Amino acid sequence: MILETTTPIFQLFWLIVPLISLIRYRDADRVGFRIPDIGTGLRATITAGIAYAVLLILFEPWSGVYDRLLVLALEGPDPTFAWLVRFDGLGRWAGLALFSGFVTLYSEELFFRGWLLQALNRRTQPKVAVVGQAIVFTVFQSIPIFFFEPIQAVLYLLVYAFGLGVILGVASQGTQSIWPGLAVATVANFVLTAILL
Repeated sequence: MILETTTPIFQLFWLIVPLISLIRYRDADRVGFRIPDIGTGLRATITAGIAYAVLLILFEPWSGVYDRLLVLALEGPDPTFAWLVRFDGLGRWAGLALFSGFVTLYSEELFFRGWLLQALNRRTQPKVAVVGQAIVFTVFQSIPIFFFEPIQAVLYLLVYAFGLGVILGVASQGTQSIWPGLAVATVANFVLTAILL
């Protein structure tokens, strides 16, 4: 209501499913809440951050995919980016960082790299689990492709959704934790938005 935008339905679903699992099994590791040791966590975060930065450096300058996504999000406005439309000054950036880190991206990491990855790990090989959660992540991220040029749509799905899903999935698999992926996604979202605006 404060942001005068839509309710983030997917985020609610992505929070409720892991919560039900947490209540049912009383095991925080089933949803990726494990806190990795500092060395492992930092290595996973830095490695994932570098891998995602390389992808963005290779593709964003000539494709403009994230720039287009940002335009679409601001026109909506998307609840994550509504802070940039509704507020001025430092408050808009603080709102973006906090909302994306504690709601939007947190719910995605909790569901995909937490609950779903752990569920797939119990049923299949680790590499298959990483790819599987990245595919499901890509399917849920595919809505914006209808507003992209064809090449942008393909790049968005392969690089910005599937590529990111694999990178963050590997970080989560190596640490059994959502925290490195959440840090990378939150920082990348904030930095890209600041650069492109």
